[in-house]
Amino acid sequence: MNNLRRTINAVFVHWADKYAEKGDAKAVWRCATTYPLIMGFIIRFPLMFVINYFGADFVTSMLNVTPAWLLTGFNVMGGMLPALGFATTIFMIGKMKYLPLFIIGFFMVKYLQIPTMAAAIFGICLALLITFIGDEKAFEALSFNKELDAVAKEDEKHLLTQKDVNGVFYRWIWTAELSNSFERMQALAVASSFAPALRKLYTDDAEFEDALKRHLGFFNTQANWGCLIHGTVLAMEEQKAMGAEIPGEMITGIKTGLMGPLAGIGDTLDFGTIQTILFALGASFATTGNVVGVVFPVAFFVLTFFEAKFLFGMGYKLGKESIQKILSGGIINKVIDCASIVGMFMMGALSASIVKVATPLAWTFGDKTVELQATLDAIAPGLLPLSAVFFVFWGIKYKKWTITRCLIILIVASIIGAFLGVFAL
Repeated sequence: MNNLRRTINAVFVHWADKYAEKGDAKAVWRCATTYPLIMGFIIRFPLMFVINYFGADFVTSMLNVTPAWLLTGFNVMGGMLPALGFATTIFMIGKMKYLPLFIIGFFMVKYLQIPTMAAAIFGICLALLITFIGDEKAFEALSFNKELDAVAKEDEKHLLTQKDVNGVFYRWIWTAELSNSFERMQALAVASSFAPALRKLYTDDAEFEDALKRHLGFFNTQANWGCLIHGTVLAMEEQKAMGAEIPGEMITGIKTGLMGPLAGIGDTLDFGTIQTILFALGASFATTGNVVGVVFPVAFFVLTFFEAKFLFGMGYKLGKESIQKILSGGIINKVIDCASIVGMFMMGALSASIVKVATPLAWTFGDKTVELQATLDAIAPGLLPLSAVFFVFWGIKYKKWTITRCLIILIVASIIGAFLGVFAL
């Protein structure tokens, strides 16, 4: 149902494109909130109602009459569809010279079985080593010693109030996953969250429409840590509106470069570490009948909310104070390169854990049975998941396939592959 929801949400993205051409921010907001809510209810409620009304016996009987290959096909689909997100992110990063780092991250996790946080640490260190080795003065432009030039002093005027800034944060944090689609992931939530602030910054209709369309591009990260990006980007948009020489491509580059690394760090810290610990503690109380168990999952959501708020504020503050120095120091390209390296590495590491494709094919020769999956694993573990990611990437980059077409291909391949016994989990 969730895969179906994300597929249908892609329709609302295209509606938003048309509304952005007209500068209709309210209609973009409806595409990001109202329509996905209605569609999500239509898709989910009837099934959940029937299951809860008729109970477990009904569900079991329905599963018993459902063909095994169809259930397998759904499982295969769940393991294969994440390849679309990773391939799209690689395409958006766009720096093909760093593609080997994706493969390094992938096989590091497959061979060494290291956790995602360890992969993130390796990736960050590797990125810093590659980007800044031999350049001891590279970080001078990042010193926040308040010795800002005349342009930066002028920026202290602020076009946005604290209410405007908080509005962007609250709209994002409550709607980040609501309109998530396989085609552009969180793009609708980003554009609709920024729209009121952009309208205030860009009084010229043409400039506002360009800014709105700029934020309808593909975007996908962990919602809480992604606030660091949004705070920085909001500061860049504000300075651009006040006359700073910040091209729209640079704003897009910051978003694209940082979304991968922050997704890896955020998912690992928030959901892989903090949530795991707090939910386990809550479960230990709950299994003894102690109501205190309820406190822990609530504490997780409160904690991560304030974490996101802090990161958003920090991104906005750092963006306001330092973006002019970063631009004048020429370090922005190094920052983007560094982020691209971490992004490629982390996409490889994450896809090794999340994308799952396997085959049950086997052949018997006399008294010997050859299993294809075992043979592939003997060559290198994870060849099929890696092939799935690169197949989608090849289709997007070189065959110019749309995201929707890639999605349909993966769904059909999952169902038919399960029916023919080619794919399984």
